[in-house]
Amino acid sequence: MNSFINLWSFLIQFVNITIIILIMRKFLFQPYLKYLLEEEKKRKDLEEAHTKIAELKEEAQSEADSIIGNAKKEAIEIRNSSEAIAKSEWVRIVDEAKNEAENIKSKAKLDMENERKSMFEEMWERILQVALKLNEKLFTKHESNVDFIKKSLKEETSK
Repeated sequence: MNSFINLWSFLIQFVNITIIILIMRKFLFQPYLKYLLEEEKKRKDLEEAHTKIAELKEEAQSEADSIIGNAKKEAIEIRNSSEAIAKSEWVRIVDEAKNEAENIKSKAKLDMENERKSMFEEMWERILQVALKLNEKLFTKHESNVDFIKKSLKEETSK
């Protein structure tokens, strides 16, 4: 009977261990394995998201570098075109100033020539009046030799 008890004891222990294993499997191992699989899936998702974020960051950085490069090129082009425009405006303004200076200079020369002529005519007119007064005092006639004096002055002025 001793061996029977051991066999019964063995069977009871076997059933107990089987029940414990099934219960542990059902309530401990399967949920834990499920939890581990979910955590592994979350970790893979996070790694994929991190990879995508890194790729997006690299794309954004390269796009930003491209935009900055284009902006620098445009700024240089704008500066060069504005310098060209400024240079052409400068040339135009200088040319206008030179033309205006030439016009003022030629007008001043013309004014000076006209003034000189008018002064010259006024001087000859005074000379004529002085000569006529002198003629009148010398010859006691106002009209003596007037034609001769006027003709002589005209000849002198035409030289």
